[in-house]
Amino acid sequence: MIYLGKYLKMPPTFKKLQKLEEVIEKEGYSLCDLDLCLQLDFPHYEMTPYDVIPFANIGCDGIHYGFLTDFGMVSDLENAFIVCISPMDDFDAHIKIVARNIREFVSLVCTMKSATEISNFNLIKEEERYIILFKELKKEENMEYVEQANYVVEKIRSTIGCEIIENVYQYLEKEVMKAREEQTMLSTLDGIGIASLDSINSKHYIYKLEKDMQINLDDVKSFFNSATTESKLVFIRDAQFTYLISDDIELKELVINEMIKLGLNDEAGRLERI
Repeated sequence: MIYLGKYLKMPPTFKKLQKLEEVIEKEGYSLCDLDLCLQLDFPHYEMTPYDVIPFANIGCDGIHYGFLTDFGMVSDLENAFIVCISPMDDFDAHIKIVARNIREFVSLVCTMKSATEISNFNLIKEEERYIILFKELKKEENMEYVEQANYVVEKIRSTIGCEIIENVYQYLEKEVMKAREEQTMLSTLDGIGIASLDSINSKHYIYKLEKDMQINLDDVKSFFNSATTESKLVFIRDAQFTYLISDDIELKELVINEMIKLGLNDEAGRLERI
């Protein structure tokens, strides 16, 4: 289970979903009926954050969901934020935190009756856009699919004990975002941010990055020699989000070496395998 790194095993809610899948498959159903395809050892795309452990995909376009470990700071995957990654998105909106934990993520899947529809939230933030999306989904409902989806949803709810989310916009854009903001001390280009470590009173210098910029490796080395851990993690997130790491082999090797120095062996290993 090299993909799990230090966590060794999947959390209880994921295991319950695995067992449920075995049960309903015998009845001719599947979690994939909700586009929730459980996946072990799902390969990292070049934009999958290095501290995210994928656990499910929707079966197309590479869209997947994973546990945000905050570079190994999360002690229990059951309580990790859930991130949606849409690799084919070209609008700088291919990553979004969609739930505070896996149980609430399952509630969101049951509410939407589709893990695919959740990925649409990567592209919207305004309440009006949410309202329009829900109206469009209502028009496109197929009764046969709805009956099938409802059956699977009820099976999930009775197994996991999750609730339907009454106001998806309020949950995603207010509750989840507020919970994440309370955890983070520095922002990043991908919107995930960096959780607070132990250098609260330190001065954090941010190395400004943008797509297609020319990286001076000597400047980066100097930055790594003096920056706080949080600032280095911001650099790593931003360099990945802007594709600078994937476009520059020397920068990639430099980041891997710095990760190892920081004790981020799991994350370094994922970057090496991409």
